Amino acid sequence: LHLEGRNKTWLFRDALFIGDSRTVGLKMYAPIEGATYFASVGLDVYEIEDTEVEVDEVGLITLTDLLKKNKYGKIYIMLGINELGFDYDTNLVKYKKLIDSIRKLQPETIIFIEANLRVGPDKSNNDATINNANIDRFNEAISKFANNIDSVYIDVNPIFDDGYGNLN
Repeated sequence: LHLEGRNKTWLFRDALFIGDSRTVGLKMYAPIEGATYFASVGLDVYEIEDTEVEVDEVGLITLTDLLKKNKYGKIYIMLGINELGFDYDTNLVKYKKLIDSIRKLQPETIIFIEANLRVGPDKSNNDATINNANIDRFNEAISKFANNIDSVYIDVNPIFDDGYGNLN
């Protein structure tokens, strides 16, 4: 399939990106044409169901209402770094509950569970909570939610790492 020089908006017109500040950054600095973004700085699995987010061409809306109003073929989720300071096991229960809720409202979609990006070495070495060991532990746990049929785990850390397990 040769796509060079063609309008690729159709590739992501049925895609929803759900996430925190990193997804906000993606939308602002490297937007994917045609995609919808449900993203907010500080968004986490504890408050996602009650949080209203400004979604382009939709307005202020909760995730549940967005999923009831629109059908998505692909949903990408990058959440977890804001949860690192909370109870680990509860974080995983909440994350799994979010995936189950999405699956219930969008049974035909493919869910892409995105690994949390690691942090730079200074942050990792000087923060007892947000560090690469905790991020890797959390990523390993959420990777197990993927069944490789209708949910897939994606880890882009190798692309952005400095060769020592830190964000470059």
